[in-house]
Amino acid sequence: MPVDDLPLPPAFEAVTAWAGTGRVVRAAELDVAPWRLPEAQKAALVSCGVPLIDDLVSAVSFDAEPTRYRLANSDDLDWVYGAVPGTGVVEACSSDGSTWFVNSTISHWLCSLHMVGTWLSSSTVISRWDEDEQAEEEALAELAALLERIRALDPPAFGNGNHRTHFWPAVLDRWLY
Repeated sequence: MPVDDLPLPPAFEAVTAWAGTGRVVRAAELDVAPWRLPEAQKAALVSCGVPLIDDLVSAVSFDAEPTRYRLANSDDLDWVYGAVPGTGVVEACSSDGSTWFVNSTISHWLCSLHMVGTWLSSSTVISRWDEDEQAEEEALAELAALLERIRALDPPAFGNGNHRTHFWPAVLDRWLY
């Protein structure tokens, strides 16, 4: 993907505004300098950082592994997020060997996380979705709108909507359940 086509990652301050102080982890330049990734994607990890999001991102670590660059994990859901060397495609891998396509690049992933985090922190219905049918319908509508925003940002992240191969449709379609 050409550098000109990459979305700008959100500013660290914008992510911290909803994630909270101490809940956004930025990479040190020395940690990612040797990684075989486009410079803009490494810079995004240093400038923006990765937010901790309950049930989605529980820890952040920047480690080179044999087949990917580890970015973060979700202990609750048994996922490790990693970037593919050379391209920066972000995938989620589980301990059973399953792999989901998450986003086309690290920059797209950071933008998607920002959209999800902003939604979680501002939704008036997500915390009470199971109170009644109307609240559940409103929450489902918000989730569908969020998935469409991610799809508009990064169409490959939606793919054909397959829950077995594409992370965002699988997670957001099932968020309430």
